[in-house]
Amino acid sequence: MVTVGVLALQGGAREHLALIESLGGKAIAVKKQSDLGDIDALIIPGGESTTISKLLTVFELKKPVGDFIDAGNPVLATCAGLILLATEVDGEPGYFQKLPIKVKRNAYGAQLASAEAIVDYQQGSENAAFIRAPKILDSGDSEVVGKVSDEVVAIRNGNIMAASYHPELTNSTMLHRKLLEMAASN
Repeated sequence: MVTVGVLALQGGAREHLALIESLGGKAIAVKKQSDLGDIDALIIPGGESTTISKLLTVFELKKPVGDFIDAGNPVLATCAGLILLATEVDGEPGYFQKLPIKVKRNAYGAQLASAEAIVDYQQGSENAAFIRAPKILDSGDSEVVGKVSDEVVAIRNGNIMAASYHPELTNSTMLHRKLLEMAASN
C-alpha cells in the first residue's frame, strides 16, 4: 500500500489526508523530519504560503523536504504549495525553487473572489475550488495537466505535480489518483 504524507504545519492537511484514505492509500500527517522516512509521496497543501515557509524554517524542515523532492519522490503541491515550489513568485525567487515556473500569488482576487470552476484534464473534468489562488504565468517546459478554459491551472514537471486550486475541498480526485499511481510505480 502506498503511503502519502501531507505536510501538516498549516493549511488544508485534514482534507488531503481523508481524500488519500478514501482512494485506498495510507495517509499520515508530516510534522517532523522523521515522518518523511515513512512515506512514498508528499502533498504540500494550500494555506498561507508565507506562514508555511516560516514554519518549515522554524521546524527545520526546509532541507529535509527539499531533499525528499530532489530524491525523485512524487509530490503534489496545491495552491500555497505551488507557490512554495515555484522558482519565481511575483518576480522574486521562490522558497524551494524546485518547480521551473513563474507564478503570481492571489492573482484571481481576494478571499471574497473565491469560486469554484471546472478543471479540464485529458481524462475528464472535475470541479475545484480557487481560493486566493496563484496564477501560473509561465509553465516553462512543464506538462499541462489541467486547464480552465485556456488558463493553465495544473502542471507536472518530473516527479512534481502542482495546481493553483484546492482539489481536496470539492473531492476532486484526479490529481490524488495520479499521485498514488506515481508513487506505486516509483
